[in-house]
Amino acid sequence: MNAKNFFWFIVLCAAVWGLISLVYFYTGGFYWDVPGFLFGLTSIPGQILLFALGLAVLTGFGRLIGPKTGTACAVLFGATFTLFFMLDAFVYTQYRFHIGLAMLELFFGPAGREIFVFPWTTYFILALAILGVFAGVYGLTRLARKITWGKKAIWAVCVVWLAAFLTYNGLHAWGKFMMVPSVLAQVSYMPWANPLSANRKLRRMGFEPKAEPYSTPKQGTLNYPLHPMQCKAQKPLNILIILIDSWRADSFNQTVMPRTWEAYSQAQDAFYFTNHLSGGNATEAGVFSLFYSMPYLYWDAFTSRQLPPVFISQLQSQGYQLGIFASSKLNSPEFHQNVFSSIPDLRIESKGNNKVERDLDIQKDFTAFIKNLSAQKPFFGFLFYDAAHGQEFPAGGDVFKPVKEQMNYLLLTKNTDPTPYMNRYKNSVYFIDGLIGKTFELLKQQNLLDNTVIVLTGDHGQEVNDTRNNFWGHNSNFAKWQTNVPLIVWWPGQEGQTRSYRTAHYDIMPFLLTHALGCTNPASDYSTGTDLFDPQPRPYTLISSYTKKAVQTGDKISVIDNYGYLEHYDENYHKLPSGADPKAISRAFKEFSKFYK
Repeated sequence: MNAKNFFWFIVLCAAVWGLISLVYFYTGGFYWDVPGFLFGLTSIPGQILLFALGLAVLTGFGRLIGPKTGTACAVLFGATFTLFFMLDAFVYTQYRFHIGLAMLELFFGPAGREIFVFPWTTYFILALAILGVFAGVYGLTRLARKITWGKKAIWAVCVVWLAAFLTYNGLHAWGKFMMVPSVLAQVSYMPWANPLSANRKLRRMGFEPKAEPYSTPKQGTLNYPLHPMQCKAQKPLNILIILIDSWRADSFNQTVMPRTWEAYSQAQDAFYFTNHLSGGNATEAGVFSLFYSMPYLYWDAFTSRQLPPVFISQLQSQGYQLGIFASSKLNSPEFHQNVFSSIPDLRIESKGNNKVERDLDIQKDFTAFIKNLSAQKPFFGFLFYDAAHGQEFPAGGDVFKPVKEQMNYLLLTKNTDPTPYMNRYKNSVYFIDGLIGKTFELLKQQNLLDNTVIVLTGDHGQEVNDTRNNFWGHNSNFAKWQTNVPLIVWWPGQEGQTRSYRTAHYDIMPFLLTHALGCTNPASDYSTGTDLFDPQPRPYTLISSYTKKAVQTGDKISVIDNYGYLEHYDENYHKLPSGADPKAISRAFKEFSKFYK
């Protein structure tokens, strides 16, 4: 292709990307007031211009080698960019975030094949789509050669495109200064958007913004815990934490989990917390908030320093025998560099070709651990089951029917009947319930039930199109199906009961550190929560996803994106005109800097 053909090829690709980008706005919602309409209209060509320039640079190197190489590069990189937009648009419709580094690290990480499980039909459709895109982009190179418009048309396109880019950035700078909701709400629609902001410069010039969006406090040097831990258990108790990946709050019942329900209902020392929130709607945030008792925003700080939570440090200093058994790999996400970073010879992975086999493997190893304990020292056990995350269960384990194959997310819509997929999920939880039943039998046989605190909960929930907005799985919204999880605590020597006040993962470690490990520090020294058994109302609960944060007060949830813009919902993910108490939001955001000097 000559230079003119090359230009029109870039324009044609950008036009295709623009059409794909309409999906973002259809999903997020259109705004018809003048500022919102103009911003939405110009944000598509304005943001796509950056991708077009990237394609021009990459393809331009091929043109320097020769015409054929230039065409090959045009097809290769044009198809790659187009596939990115298609895949990103699909991810956005499902999860309301864009493809980013964290997601790519997880997908291509050591546990990628364990976390992302798809039926063969998904890969077949993807293969056809890739072939189709490459053929289509090759067709664009042929079409570009037939365009005869000359320099005037090229200049006209450049002027209009540049005007859209400048308008897009200018409108955002103005909208952020004036806090125009219809402008700020659309910033996160386009992938990797980072439009112009002029608030700092305008403030230096003497102009004060109408209001500042919520922003995350700057990080500093970790100061954790705030004061040295003062702990000495009078009579050390064994501690067992059982975590079920993707455990919905409504799946803890006599039908789906008969063995666990029996262990709860027949025990005199069992507490059931019926209004419990995880600290996140994904595994990283859920596990981190449980063990560190603080928001997921601290993840990078603790991981880079490989600083374990005070709970693990206290277990080690008090001589506990440690048994960590996770079905999925502990190095993806990198729990081996934060939560369990101080544990020598950490069991990183389990044996098995699927989640069922790996869950059975941790059960086998945990059984061996318990049977070989020294009677002279207490133990801490951690069991992390994974079958529910992929809705997997053994052959012949389809107790709940009808069922379908694992979700093919490419074919799911908001009108898809969720019943067969919910039954798959129930079958996977039923399988895990059998393993938990074996765990209680094992502890009973070894005479350990009477001196073992058992905490059973989930890292996050699991939605099966409950909102009828085509949400399947987790990490896509903060509705109750993705954030509420069961919590049952067996506490020897106490009279169990049902507790209905709001609790969160942040409250579990203050309970264990205080009552099981004999720590006298106030929870505020190491936690953003409070004692699990303190019935005083929590003023707010912080919940995190990989890309967003939320503050929940009562049944109102305010979601804050990376640009500081707020959207408000109820627990069923219905939009509200107002959300969490603004004072509570301000207080909650102080927690993001509490443990920095």
